[in-house]
Amino acid sequence: MEDARKHLDRRTVVGTLGMTAAVALAGCSAGDDTGDGTGDGAAETGEGSTADLESAVAFPDGEGCAVCNMVAAEHPTWNAQLVHEDGTRSFFCSSGCFAAYYVDPARFDGPASAVANGWVTDYETGELCPAETAYFVRVTETDHVDDIMRMNPTPFADRADAEAFVDSFEAYGDNDIIQLDAFDQNLAVLYRPQFFESA
Repeated sequence: MEDARKHLDRRTVVGTLGMTAAVALAGCSAGDDTGDGTGDGAAETGEGSTADLESAVAFPDGEGCAVCNMVAAEHPTWNAQLVHEDGTRSFFCSSGCFAAYYVDPARFDGPASAVANGWVTDYETGELCPAETAYFVRVTETDHVDDIMRMNPTPFADRADAEAFVDSFEAYGDNDIIQLDAFDQNLAVLYRPQFFESA
């Protein structure tokens, strides 16, 4: 009888420790997924885990775009986000603001830490897709797409969708389909010139 009680007590202790650890971990992951921001468009998350750097998070209510300060969550058909290697996460109302920040984070008070990952909203599906593998149509006419901030590079997860978009407008060709590695100062100025006037 004494041995059975010791075995039961040890099992209870181990079970209690396991539950405590699970609750603690759940609390940590819930805190990381909220993306709570500071109200200035960049959410400080501190030293993030690898998982924190590889996943998009929900857009926090009231979080201003890191470039123009429009509320990113209010523009679900265009919004975007990125995370720096130090865990700092920034939210954007649109792919055009994303492009401006991506090219020059320091101009928008971003950290010195490199960008680890980014996500943009696919124009076709309305779902977030990885910016690194997305195809962007370099839209240059303000009346071709009903978007916010007048003009944005139009993102697609699938190249075929980008090609179909280009085919629907005579003004664009295959050379207007670009990827993230083609984002440069000229592209940032094209989409957000008001933020680069002193550049």
